[in-house]
Amino acid sequence: MKRALLSIALTAFASMASLAADLDGVWKSAKPLQTLTLKIVDGKVTGTVKSALGTLRIAEAKADGDKLDLTFYVVLNSGVDPLGLGGYDSQAEEGQVTEITYKGTLSGDTMNFVVEQERLGRVATLNFKKASSGE
Repeated sequence: MKRALLSIALTAFASMASLAADLDGVWKSAKPLQTLTLKIVDGKVTGTVKSALGTLRIAEAKADGDKLDLTFYVVLNSGVDPLGLGGYDSQAEEGQVTEITYKGTLSGDTMNFVVEQERLGRVATLNFKKASSGE
């Protein structure tokens, strides 16, 4: 029994280490241009997404197998779509906080995300490619 539990624990650890190696780094999307910087520290995914309109820090993240879900909280202002995705909520009040989620799947050096804004639903599909260390 102890051997089986140890085997399960080692497999889970190896899986997380593999995921960390796959996720760590800079990821770029072409349309719209965004840069996603990810790091795994002590099993926790951290990082930022940068667009022409600014940089947002990941508020919450969940990695499970080849799935990665990221949550950002954004303060809406001046009718500006915070990520340039066509997801501005014209019914939102100035200064209202909204939640934006990226629900993605990792496949080699690409990640595909469905982006949702909490009141609008799906606003975009983004395709990121891992940048080489020289980019």
